[in-house]
Amino acid sequence: MKILSLLTATVLIASLGLTTLNANGPTKKAKPFLIQGKLPHLTMDIKILWDDEDLALTKMQKEKLLKVRKYTISNAKALGKQIVKLENKIVEASKSGATPESSKEDVKKLALLRAQATMVHLKCIYDTKKILTKKQLDIVN
Repeated sequence: MKILSLLTATVLIASLGLTTLNANGPTKKAKPFLIQGKLPHLTMDIKILWDDEDLALTKMQKEKLLKVRKYTISNAKALGKQIVKLENKIVEASKSGATPESSKEDVKKLALLRAQATMVHLKCIYDTKKILTKKQLDIVN
């Protein structure tokens, strides 16, 4: 339980920093992940190079990569919807004058949802790297 509390506190502190930065800049659709802009989105890169002769994906690799992509996108989207809904609830409560304590459980749930989305992203990267050869990875990176 202590680890969960530490994780929640860390996530909360990190997300507050991101929220502050995002609040001052132009609004763009936020990703559901804890780690923003530092991990590759390999499925997007591969999608662009899908039929590239140098990458030379085999039929088997394409089938496996499509499964990874489908799993990743469906899970990230589902978590993203839950995240947006919960964020909106927390924001509305704050605007309505709710105490921070009254939103504490929702903030913890939000942190866990973002952690789950990050794990989906990490699984995607890991699974994709297992499918590609070293040479193909060099091309994608």
